[in-house]
Amino acid sequence: MRGYRPSLTVAILASLALLLIFTWILFSLFALKTAERDLYAQKADHARMLLATFVNQLPDSLPTFPEGMLPLDAPAALYAGKLADEPSFERLTLLDRNGKVIFTAGHEGHDQFSPFIFPGHGVEEGGLLPGGEALARTAPVLRDGRIVGEAGLLLSLQDEQRRLNRSKQLFLAYFALDFILLLGLGSYSLARIVVRPVNRLLAATERITGGVYGHQVTVTGPLELAQLASSFNAMSRALQQKQDEVGAHVRTLEQVNKNLQQAREEALRSEKMASVGLLAAGTAHEIGTPLASVMGYAEILAAEVANNPAQAEYLQRMQEGCARIDRIVRGLLDYARPKNAEVEPVDLASLAAGTVELLRQQGLFKGCRVDVRATPDLPPASLDPHQLQQVLINLLINSNDAMADREGNLLVETLVDPGDRGLPLQIRVFDSGAGIPAEYLGKIFDPFFTTKDPGRGTGLGLAISARIVEGFGGRITARSIPGKGSCFTIQLPSAGRREAVRG
Repeated sequence: MRGYRPSLTVAILASLALLLIFTWILFSLFALKTAERDLYAQKADHARMLLATFVNQLPDSLPTFPEGMLPLDAPAALYAGKLADEPSFERLTLLDRNGKVIFTAGHEGHDQFSPFIFPGHGVEEGGLLPGGEALARTAPVLRDGRIVGEAGLLLSLQDEQRRLNRSKQLFLAYFALDFILLLGLGSYSLARIVVRPVNRLLAATERITGGVYGHQVTVTGPLELAQLASSFNAMSRALQQKQDEVGAHVRTLEQVNKNLQQAREEALRSEKMASVGLLAAGTAHEIGTPLASVMGYAEILAAEVANNPAQAEYLQRMQEGCARIDRIVRGLLDYARPKNAEVEPVDLASLAAGTVELLRQQGLFKGCRVDVRATPDLPPASLDPHQLQQVLINLLINSNDAMADREGNLLVETLVDPGDRGLPLQIRVFDSGAGIPAEYLGKIFDPFFTTKDPGRGTGLGLAISARIVEGFGGRITARSIPGKGSCFTIQLPSAGRREAVRG
């Protein structure tokens, strides 16, 4: 279980509070003891002066007990009477040389010998009574160098104790006020100088932990925090730079991987096309000769069975089958040995518009809305216009077939892609047909692959189109969303680019 961890403010303020309390205790003890010592020293000096004045007023001949006592009208006795009026006066006693009391004056509650609590005769003595409630002072009475008596004075210390208690209360009040002020100012200063900058650094650290690199923080305060902020900013910039470098490397690797994948697919496709081309050439040659004989004999028989409807129908079906075989053979020959291209500058917009109009006149786009769009000032392409028109016708027929069962929209667009320097010219054919399933999209340019019903397609149209476009140095691609339509894009080099590649 994680233990309690106080915040930085609480920890520093608690340490500051303990330091203040410890300092106040030491200061209070020192100040109170010093004040107490000073007050008691002043009281002791006052007692010594009063006692010395009393001793100086004693007669030259000091009586002894029991023969005599100090007369009440003696100057010393009168002075003692005046001392009794002082608030701190408690007891004044005079002893003869035998230690007997010959004069005393004072308040009730203290016996006659209370000033003589400290031992020692012949010297001045003084000190506090047990409990610290009164101060005792004694002084010898000398005559001709001989001690003939001893005087003692007892003074109350209640006023001094009250003053010390008031001082303690003032010290406590001053401490409470100082404690509150110092903690308040310390808390504000600590929050402004330390806690807030640390919190800003903590928030910035959490942002970097969350992946937001490059975040900079500005910290005001002591030198160490400023240096820490500078180091943090340098670390943040370094992390951002590393992230950018890693991102650039990842993008480069992704592009390289994409290029490798594309090159691999193109190599496999070229190898597949070469193999299919060889097979197609051989198959077309082997089938073409006997097929021509069958078709010739069928024409001869057609003239002979013209009067027999049943046989004529069978013969017509045979001729239609042979015609379909002939179309397949011709497609194979076109795929295996494409015609030599007659290269010339071609206006793609005009070619696209002419091809659409040609098919429209043949009644191809019934129930469809066809639009043709062209980018102004489209550069010419250097290619064989007849072969490119063959590609467009094939794409438009496929798009029309995809929209055969519903009304749709067909768009032919010619444009320039400035982001593609190698193949900037594009012809796009959009349709809102049934679309192509994702699992078929990568196979539509393979020979003999078709999604049409048997007898409606040979699967060679897109394969031949792809081979023609590649012969121009271009590329044909397709993307589709099932149920929403498809888009075929023909990418071609400009005339200047193709001449540069040839040179």
